[in-house]
Amino acid sequence: MSTSTARPRIRLALFILMLAMVAEGLDLVVASFVFPRVMEEWGTSIEDITLLVTLSVVAGAIGGYLAGPLAARFGCRPVIVVCALEVSLLTVATAAVPGMAGLMIVRLAACVGLGALVPVVIAQVAELASERSRSHMVSLVWSGGAFGFILGSVLAAVVIPTAGWRALVIISGALSLVLVPFLLRVLPRRPERFDDLAPVAAADDRSAVGTLFARRYLVSTILTWICFAVGLGVAYLIATDLPLMGERYGLGAGSAARVTGLFGLCGLLGQLGLGFALRRWDPRSVLAAVWGVGTVGIILLAVVDLGIGGFLAAICAIAFTIAGSNAVLPTLATALYPARANATGVSWANGAGQIGRLGGGWAGGAMLAAGFSTTQLFLGIAVPTVAGIVAAVLLRRARPTAEAIEDVVLPATVPAGSAAAASKARP
Repeated sequence: MSTSTARPRIRLALFILMLAMVAEGLDLVVASFVFPRVMEEWGTSIEDITLLVTLSVVAGAIGGYLAGPLAARFGCRPVIVVCALEVSLLTVATAAVPGMAGLMIVRLAACVGLGALVPVVIAQVAELASERSRSHMVSLVWSGGAFGFILGSVLAAVVIPTAGWRALVIISGALSLVLVPFLLRVLPRRPERFDDLAPVAAADDRSAVGTLFARRYLVSTILTWICFAVGLGVAYLIATDLPLMGERYGLGAGSAARVTGLFGLCGLLGQLGLGFALRRWDPRSVLAAVWGVGTVGIILLAVVDLGIGGFLAAICAIAFTIAGSNAVLPTLATALYPARANATGVSWANGAGQIGRLGGGWAGGAMLAAGFSTTQLFLGIAVPTVAGIVAAVLLRRARPTAEAIEDVVLPATVPAGSAAAASKARP
């Protein structure tokens, strides 16, 4: 295949993968708009909805943990296509469920697929993108989820009042289903790189999981998981508790909802802006820096009376840095492991992030139930961000050396004298 034909095809593949992330964000926000309607129509209790939301996060984590080894075994393409097809069909099927039991089964199965889809999409992007632009492309594709969040909010505002929640889930699933033929068409059957048009040789994948826990990678693996848990958990905690925080600053319910929307918009701008920053700076340095700025904003909200204007400015800064940093997180895992462990590394790190989301939701609820003041609440949020800064700094020091990577990538049967030849053959 010539350079002139392959490069546009790979660019198209990257664009379709970003649309898959948009569909993922669309599905998640559509579900959040459906739950209140379900409570009204079926008389479902808030406890049942809370249980479903919690189990959905667990299902997503399970899907992520399963997806990595499957992608290492069969390749990213079949996992992405199967998961996209499953999620879209189950989302459409949600419109036909007769009650809460059926909704729980369908939704949890869809969340397993969503949890598997996201990290494998990111691993596929890392395979396709050139080394120079890999971090930027990974963060850009990841930000597609934020676009989906905004799109889902607009669709919900238009569709639910006129056609109901069932029409919304059908439209959401249909939009995802349209992508499946394109994924089949544009994704490579064999790994290819944008900067090396020759196929990447498939490596022995039997130790993909073991690579994450190898002595040379273990510390980096743990630190990466901490960063994912902190980034996703803190952003989730702030987003879910923001309406109440706004009301404590004297905002009405409607104004608090608009502040939440502002938080989402600034988070998207942060993801896009930090994606461009990755073109020049190391992702671990970017992560530590933006978390530092975000932590300062959180502490200021805790100890200084900023007034409404200061509160809004601080929320925008926190969204840009804390929520925006989520686009930096996947670059940590894609840059850490050898190619055969890439999908597993990303998916298991994302699973740690889902656990962080669970922890964030639990911590926020516990602090509110304990009657924490606004000052105590913000100081409590600042604690994990400080831990994340420390983890990002330590990760920069703990990253395996090139020699360590060489030792892990080369099969044990390769003679020492042929290491140089194998290194030259590797893309």
